[in-house]
Amino acid sequence: MKLFPCARVASIATFVVSFSFPVFSASSVEAPGVTNFHQINDRVYRGAQPTAEGFASLAKLGVKTIVDLRGKDERREVERQIVEADGMKYVNLPMKGMTTPADEQVAKALALLEDSSAGPVFVHCQRGADRTGAVMAIYRIEHDHWSNSDALKEAKSFGMSPFQRAIEHYVLRFQPAQLSAWIVAPTIQ
Repeated sequence: MKLFPCARVASIATFVVSFSFPVFSASSVEAPGVTNFHQINDRVYRGAQPTAEGFASLAKLGVKTIVDLRGKDERREVERQIVEADGMKYVNLPMKGMTTPADEQVAKALALLEDSSAGPVFVHCQRGADRTGAVMAIYRIEHDHWSNSDALKEAKSFGMSPFQRAIEHYVLRFQPAQLSAWIVAPTIQ
């Protein structure tokens, strides 16, 4: 097949661009009752606050641990009861939005994501975008060896607010070694 010079350049550019950036989550897995739901890999899922139907969907997917990044006043005990009734474990690692994440909390979340006995793991906050986006971006940097900017691009593609400057700066300045003192998995009951 003979390509005109412009078509040949466009084909080469498409090939180069398609392999220059990490492929963001393109999973076709669905979880009814969970908005902003995405599968990161075979052990990690992320999304917004699930409904009761959403927790049942996650249990059907084989999720073993739910990591809730919402604060203690955001219906934590109700969620714990629903999660445990669906046969999963509940871990609350409260993070505040609009502020720089604490290394200790991010390290605990990463330890859970890396703990094979805890997974598959579902991580969420209210919208599944800002606090969840921060944890998943750091996971991409630590686990998948993504660049900070690519990890942030994925977080933004999943809805991280442009007003989350503190979280954005944390992701862009994050260095994997900064969590080494904190890596201790939280107790899963």
